[in-house]
Amino acid sequence: MIKKLIVNADDFGITEGASIGIIHSHVDGILTSTTCMMNMPFAPFALNLAKDYPNLGVGIHLVLTVGKPLVEGAKSFTSENGDFKRPNEYTSRHPKADLEELYKEWKAQLELFIQTAGKKPTHIDSHHHVHLLPGHIEVAKKLASEYDIPLRQRDQVDERYEYARCLDHMYDELVTVEFMKSELDCDQEIVEYMCHPAYIDQRLYDMSSYCLPRMKELVLIRSNEMKDFITENNIELINYSNLKKL
Repeated sequence: MIKKLIVNADDFGITEGASIGIIHSHVDGILTSTTCMMNMPFAPFALNLAKDYPNLGVGIHLVLTVGKPLVEGAKSFTSENGDFKRPNEYTSRHPKADLEELYKEWKAQLELFIQTAGKKPTHIDSHHHVHLLPGHIEVAKKLASEYDIPLRQRDQVDERYEYARCLDHMYDELVTVEFMKSELDCDQEIVEYMCHPAYIDQRLYDMSSYCLPRMKELVLIRSNEMKDFITENNIELINYSNLKKL
């Protein structure tokens, strides 16, 4: 059984309903962490909400596949209308982002987070895991080192902080108490469990193909069954700010 658990909600700031759902999952659930999408219109709303909850770790959810970039002029990852290219235009075998353009864009997102929140993010991850693509991971590692913050990892690629292995399998029919318990019954000492709890508002319904299961995730993260499981197994709930620097 794991010893320490980070429960992280992606997509903070994507919509008003999603942001409120994430806060509720922290207040009366086992959620300990979230990551904010700085190119979304509700990012300032979300970060302002988080200021009232000092135990909620807030990282940055780097964006490359939805909405508009913060830096104008990049050609390698934008469509003709200036939006980010959609996910089906990216593959793990053939990443298309120019790494210099990518560095400038993601650094701009980090700087906007700091300007808006008044502090550094607790850690770095990304929408659709694009920071883990070949080439992209080097940009993400460079920024994580520059800002001296941890990085979401599946396999360990950055040894500056304690390794928290990201478990990201909870989707659709796998949003169950039984599945979450089985995922946490492993020999990894520290685990990040990725989730997407939300209240479904019109904006989220219109823009996301992964929509209604987010409500099931919200119920699961707030359930007494999961709270009891954490207590009974002496699992310590932490966020990325609690990881020790090596």
